Amino acid sequence: MKATFFKTMFNKLLLGFALTFVCSVSCLAEDATVNKLAILNTTDQTDLGLKKTMQEGLAKAAANTNLFQTYLANYSITGFSEKDIVNDFKKVGADLMSYVYLESSRLSIFLFDASHPKEYIVSSQNFPTPEGGVVSGAEIQYAFKIAFEEVISSYVSKEYQYLPGSKQESEYLADQESFDTQFSVAEVKRLYREMASLTQKPFYVGANVGMSRFETLSGSTTKTYASTVNIGALMGYRLFNPFSVELGADLFTHFLLHSEIRAQIPIGQKYVGLSLSAGAARFMTQPTENLGYAGTNRIVQGTMVFGPGIGIEIPLLGLNIRAEGRFYTGTTSVFLGSYGIVYSL
Repeated sequence: MKATFFKTMFNKLLLGFALTFVCSVSCLAEDATVNKLAILNTTDQTDLGLKKTMQEGLAKAAANTNLFQTYLANYSITGFSEKDIVNDFKKVGADLMSYVYLESSRLSIFLFDASHPKEYIVSSQNFPTPEGGVVSGAEIQYAFKIAFEEVISSYVSKEYQYLPGSKQESEYLADQESFDTQFSVAEVKRLYREMASLTQKPFYVGANVGMSRFETLSGSTTKTYASTVNIGALMGYRLFNPFSVELGADLFTHFLLHSEIRAQIPIGQKYVGLSLSAGAARFMTQPTENLGYAGTNRIVQGTMVFGPGIGIEIPLLGLNIRAEGRFYTGTTSVFLGSYGIVYSL
């Protein structure tokens, strides 16, 4: 009886030891493939005193992804050239480096990879706070969340961009012996500010041209439609990412005022954006008539119509190209297709 008991206990201990050993080996093998990420000192250009908070927040968010072995490093990068980045990696002893750059108008997160010394990843998010205002904690938290998600997404999909001043590999090797581009910290900050200044600002205006097709209210037994050239203008304000409000006017055979709530959805790396809108419009007056249809086209002044819209925007150095279609319906209906520009003030 005792022999059976001890044999059973021995088998259990042996099984437990084997499972523990396998687990340990698996964990070590897994850890060996995880890159070490050094969270550098936060660069804080505000008076909010958030250096430590932002550094620890970035470390916690990175650790929660289970992609890295994360630790805090009391260190700041010395420059944005390949030579500087390589030297910085040697000093911190990590595979990756990341830090938060906080300004009064925006928050940015940078990520450097030792296996890509000529490249880096960055996401910059503007605060919706008007110039001169004080940014709120909720705005900082939201900007941090969006920026971090974009950085991790770029890292996982291996979407890097070249360091300022770096060239593609073939050009870089050709010039390496005769020319070594180096940036001081001040030059790097200035270059970054110039690049970031091209991002969207809260207030914007726009102008467009296109076609309108509308249903007449002629009193005939069958519906009739008319089409003509449309000219429009608008002004808008970005409430918070991704929503904005717009007021505009369209002039075809009628003078139409409209207001919209618009949501902008970036596609890919923000080279193209999709926008969805919902709004209302009012027929104010009828300056002229289109004689290419049957009927008198007497839409009553003050008629209200409502409906959705969809558009595509292409950012070009602060000036967006927008193509969109809007459809309003009610006691009458009108479709407006337009192509124009939107400029941030």
